This record gives sequence, C-alpha cells and structure tokens, in this order.
Amino acid sequence: MKEAEVRKLHRNLGYIVVWFLAAQSFTGLVLTLGGMSAGGAPTWIYNIFSTMHFGLNPLGGIYRILLVLATLAQGISGIMIYRMIRARAK
Repeated sequence: MKEAEVRKLHRNLGYIVVWFLAAQSFTGLVLTLGGMSAGGAPTWIYNIFSTMHFGLNPLGGIYRILLVLATLAQGISGIMIYRMIRARAK
C-alpha cells in the first residue's frame, strides 16, 4: 500500500471513529464521576449513560467490537505512516 493510500485511510477513518470514541469516553467519564459522588443512588442520567456505555445488547456489543477494531486499524495505519516516513528519511 502506498503512503498516500495509507494516509487517506487513516484520515477518513479518523473522521468517523473520533465521534464514537468521544461518546464512549464521555459516557465513561460521567459514569466514573457518578460512581465517585456521595449519595449512592444513581440519577436518571446515570442510568441513561450506563445503558449507552454498557448496554444495548447485542447491538451494543457489536458496536464496541467494531469500535475496538477501528481503533486498532487507526493505530496500525499510524504506525505504518510513521515507518514510511522513517524509511523515506534514510
């Protein structure tokens, strides 16, 4: 695969994946902060975010697997780009 193709894949996949990663991170942050707060009983928003973050099975499980695979593809394509730049610089 040529560097231009890898960069295009990396960029276009990044435009899509970033929103799903942000949503997953935000819901996880809300759940963490909600779990750390005093009071014990979860609020309605805690329940909604818990469902968004952990639930909606089986589609939620498929979504999380696809998100992991897309993140892995981002990492691998980033490493490929880095190695191509290093090879070109030598």
